[in-house]
Amino acid sequence: MLGLKLPTDPRWVNIVEMNIDDILSDHAFCEQKAASTAISLIVSFPEYTELVQEMIALVKEEISHFKLVHDKIIARGNTLGQDRKDLYVNKLLKFFPKGGSRTTQLVHRLLYAALIEARSCERFRLLSKELEDPELRTFYHNLMV
Repeated sequence: MLGLKLPTDPRWVNIVEMNIDDILSDHAFCEQKAASTAISLIVSFPEYTELVQEMIALVKEEISHFKLVHDKIIARGNTLGQDRKDLYVNKLLKFFPKGGSRTTQLVHRLLYAALIEARSCERFRLLSKELEDPELRTFYHNLMV
């Protein structure tokens, strides 16, 4: 359904469980970056009215997800950690050529954003089924939906 060629190794959940507080912090920053990317698309392509409208809705959704994750971090007695480089995103970006027309740049940005979102959805599904913590399973199920 998501069009990903390779699924995430199910053993990834074991790594997540051993580092859940770091994962939640990383997740919060991913939601913030998704909102920032949508804002960047608005700024970069204001002439595409339909795109701007969709990105406004996406900013609201992603920042609400950030709040949900941030609230979960606080409820667990933690604070938001430091942001770190995302190796997956950095490697993904290398597949897209630099330059080209504005339309080509827009298409590339939308494509890599869609790939990132597809992987996130796939991983949320995995977490909703495999995490031992029932509260976190429900949390990730709701985000996936």
